[in-house]
Amino acid sequence: MPKKIAQFLSDNWLLSFMIAAIVLALVDIFAHEKKPAESFLLYFLFIIYGLANINAFIWHWSEPLAKKVRAGLGWKFSPFQKEVAAADGAFGILGVLCYWIRGDFWTATVIGCSFMYFMMGVGHILSLRRNGNKSVLNAGSVLYFDIIFPVVMVFLLILWKSG
Repeated sequence: MPKKIAQFLSDNWLLSFMIAAIVLALVDIFAHEKKPAESFLLYFLFIIYGLANINAFIWHWSEPLAKKVRAGLGWKFSPFQKEVAAADGAFGILGVLCYWIRGDFWTATVIGCSFMYFMMGVGHILSLRRNGNKSVLNAGSVLYFDIIFPVVMVFLLILWKSG
């Protein structure tokens, strides 16, 4: 992989997870003739709500990574960062388990993770408006992802359940 692409994906880690989920879903659809809503839902659950949240847990929990996250968010030290890490880890485990556990487990995971992401997005908006926090991890692409992705997940869940 060319160095510039590798650096871009490293700097945009969420995009890297998204690309991986989309590629795997497309492979599943075309190679195994799976329904698109089910494939995208599965790989978004497993990779975005699962692996990406476990990645976020590691970055929020362990120093000096947590220090870098705080700087990117425009935060000073807060013990609440460990609570954010715990929530990321818990939902990450649920997302990974979705690869093996299906049915209403997917429904519960989508509802819980989507609520968490959406409310994190609301928190980013409040921090932007109240404190003028334009830090990259507060007002950048993460903000848009936190608001839009839960809507996509609920839409895919409805398609999958009705299909």
